[in-house]
Amino acid sequence: MTLLSLGLSLSAMAGQIDINNASLDELQDLPLTPMQIEAVYSYVQYHGPLESIYELVNVQELSDADRSNLKSLVILKPDESASTNTRLEDQYRKVEDWTSTEGASEGLMELWLERLAEPMNVNTASYEDLVSLQNVSQVDAVAVLKLREEVGDIGSARWLRNAIGLSYYGYRNMRDFVTFSEPEGGQWHVWYNMVMKSIPSTNATDEESNPTVVSNYPPDILHKFSLSNSRHWKAGLSYNRHLGEENRYFGDTQIPEMKASFTLSDFDLGPAHLDRLVLGNFSATIAQGVVFESTDFRSPRRSGYGWNKRVHGIYSDLSRSQEYAQRGVGIQGSLFNKLKFMGFASKNDRDAVLNPDEESFTSFITLYPRMDTGLIFDLDTPMLDVVNEVTYGGNLRYEITTGTFVGVSSYESLYDKELNPDPTVSVIDPTNTGLYLNASGNGADTEIAAMHTSSAQSSLWEDARANRKVQGLEFSTVVSNLAFQVEWGVLDKDTEEETFSFKDEPQALVANAFLQFDNFNFMVLYRDYDLGFDNPYQRSFSNYQRYKSSIFEDEFYLKDPILVNLYNGASQPQAEKGIFVSSRYQIHRAWVLTTNYDTWTRVADGARYYRTVATAEYRPTFNYRFNVRQKWQARGSMNIFSPTGYENRETIIRARMRLSGYDQLQVRIVNSMTQFDPRRRLTIDLATGESYISPVGQAASPGNALGFDLTHNFNPMFKVIGSAMYYKGFFWNFEDTDFRVFDAPNGSIRWWVTAFSRLGNHWAVRAKLSWDDGAAIDNYTYGLASGDSRKLKEGVSWFGEGTDFRLQLDYAF
Repeated sequence: MTLLSLGLSLSAMAGQIDINNASLDELQDLPLTPMQIEAVYSYVQYHGPLESIYELVNVQELSDADRSNLKSLVILKPDESASTNTRLEDQYRKVEDWTSTEGASEGLMELWLERLAEPMNVNTASYEDLVSLQNVSQVDAVAVLKLREEVGDIGSARWLRNAIGLSYYGYRNMRDFVTFSEPEGGQWHVWYNMVMKSIPSTNATDEESNPTVVSNYPPDILHKFSLSNSRHWKAGLSYNRHLGEENRYFGDTQIPEMKASFTLSDFDLGPAHLDRLVLGNFSATIAQGVVFESTDFRSPRRSGYGWNKRVHGIYSDLSRSQEYAQRGVGIQGSLFNKLKFMGFASKNDRDAVLNPDEESFTSFITLYPRMDTGLIFDLDTPMLDVVNEVTYGGNLRYEITTGTFVGVSSYESLYDKELNPDPTVSVIDPTNTGLYLNASGNGADTEIAAMHTSSAQSSLWEDARANRKVQGLEFSTVVSNLAFQVEWGVLDKDTEEETFSFKDEPQALVANAFLQFDNFNFMVLYRDYDLGFDNPYQRSFSNYQRYKSSIFEDEFYLKDPILVNLYNGASQPQAEKGIFVSSRYQIHRAWVLTTNYDTWTRVADGARYYRTVATAEYRPTFNYRFNVRQKWQARGSMNIFSPTGYENRETIIRARMRLSGYDQLQVRIVNSMTQFDPRRRLTIDLATGESYISPVGQAASPGNALGFDLTHNFNPMFKVIGSAMYYKGFFWNFEDTDFRVFDAPNGSIRWWVTAFSRLGNHWAVRAKLSWDDGAAIDNYTYGLASGDSRKLKEGVSWFGEGTDFRLQLDYAF
């Protein structure tokens, strides 16, 4: 009898659900209603892991009978969500959700994966570390720091949740990236990542991203390897070759051109604390990105809140960034826990457009792919590694109280060639130079004319022939549940004797205020960038990148299409002046409303823009989610220098059904319409010279899409994600971990399938294959030679057909 009782007891325990670590999907096996299950899950996530089953008395949706039944069905284990051994499939499940959000980017995705593999200790994390996490606001970070001041070390997620002022939204997003203790001394951690793909990379996840595609061979390839032992040191190597590029080597050797870094971190040196010392390749970011941020990537409308995060400080850099990658030494730390400092010095080669004399250059250029030859025509001068740049700078902050500080920042870049922009000679085709600054459709050409010019020498580097110096101030504070930030920068063009005279210098300003409650937040942001603030390291908030609507955007006006990367590869914001407002409101457990409104003026020509995006998500039960995203965007035509106004409307409806075992089915419907103002040059028949009401000049540009997505987990080690859709017109979409932009005037059928498999406890592989087949276009052309006013030209092919692949391999130990 005793053995029988013991067997039944063990059998019951084997079927018990670990309520502290179970997902919402796993709780579906409990004998509760969907509303009760969601209430239990929300309570555990909000208040932290249960220490006693009797804590469920606080869940009002449960009756006494329900709680009594749960006693034998659940088990209470410590919170395991922050374990450093987080499973690879869990990491990618999170990243799949994150990369489908507006504002995500390829560069941020790499950072998320790395931080999931190596979570930080919340008890040693700095203010900058905490606010760099997505959906963790300045208010949340200050709440955690104040809790540490009160209780010492935070022992568990339950303690963390009790931080006064920490929002539930911030808490839930913080838990994935933090631990509550240090790993055992001497513990080795190895991470290897390999990605091979024939999908072109973009420098931004924006509807108007337009990558230059040369060839899908050789494929894009990325290798990243990092090794660490305890929290005090870390080493890494990476190699990246863009799509269509050949292998690159150091000089005349056969050694691949790689990134390498070595990091020392978290050392107490008397009154000083060393956060990080990085040798080799490093990234540097200051405040809101007005003065300095060293990345090739941009994220539109990057406010620094929600998903649009930036990482302040010095970090090792194994990313894909190449043009603005820093190589040298970077240091970050503090003195007396009040004075925060960071400094850096770098020397690296830059790709640039040289002038014919090859002793001066017009502009840096971020090439995709990197190549010295033109796509169609021979270039007059090389572009790869033709300018040597020495950059040094830093930031100094004084913390008045927790979360309140003032700061000053500065950097200077020295170049071994004069900076003498001459686009009419080095960039624009000679037959089109008359259009520069004169074409009505290129109202932002004045941005090109405002390029920084320099001829200077320096006592610090004898090879210097030009320089660029930017300085700035910042202030940030948190008062209760309100955060306020402001950063100002100036492009200093004065001589050394006039260093602090800024009256007539180009300037840039970003200021924002963020109000946070548990279920509601509201943010307002103001930016004002002068036309002449030509800072290649600026990455602050903007809708568009520099040279939007300039002649650089039109490859057919340039000497060769490869030069369109002056615009396509630009990560510097356009000169804008405007106000952005954003809010998120969870009005009910089942309803979440998100709104963004932006109105701004393009400084180059005074064109007025408006953009509104409203999103509503309805979740009647855990299994069903309905999401409607509505966008309205317009450019006003009230300015005679910018006559090409337009209106755009876009509706995206998603319906998602979550099945058991993390399976899910999603249906997507997209409808959009873009209407441009009539253009006179399109209302004249070129054959007869007569004017008529042209359906071309008046026509709108519609877009429609219908797609289905299915995820099926065959077992905990293997799953398949598939999608099939039909689209016609312009269409953008997040596919697995890729962002893609398409345009099929006559319609196209597209499908893709991804297989993910764990190969043991440490290896994982992810393979994606996509296929697209667009219908041919029948078009009308003018037959001037034959005397026909119009002639039908059939079967104009659209070059969207073909297949792409993506292969990813990960190892974590």
